[in-house]
Amino acid sequence: MCLADVTSDGQNLGNENYNWEEFENNAEYRNGYTATDPTIIMFWEVFHELSLEDKKKFLLYLTGSDRIPIQGMKAIKIYLQPTHDDRFLPVAHTCFNLLDLPRYGTKEKLRYKLLQAIQQTHGFSLV
Repeated sequence: MCLADVTSDGQNLGNENYNWEEFENNAEYRNGYTATDPTIIMFWEVFHELSLEDKKKFLLYLTGSDRIPIQGMKAIKIYLQPTHDDRFLPVAHTCFNLLDLPRYGTKEKLRYKLLQAIQQTHGFSLV
């Protein structure tokens, strides 16, 4: 039986082993994106440059939770697909772990839009 860590006040800590390379390797690409697409390469460069706090915000934005499943990052499958209007922010579909990622022309624009998306969003939770 696998149990997550629990603090003395009963809070569930979850798995804290954030393996971001495994997270990237487990990603799938749809509708024209591939691992070698320039936008995808820029996305992962920007992602790996983020602070741990911002990476966890991205995880929350995309999946609805900043916690890792007990099985680790390999249990998180994410999907990225292109949209063509780079005036918009990336859009997360949390039920499907799907990110609509516009084809931004520069790494700086991608970083700016991604940070806007993850920092101005509040996740949902059970009360």
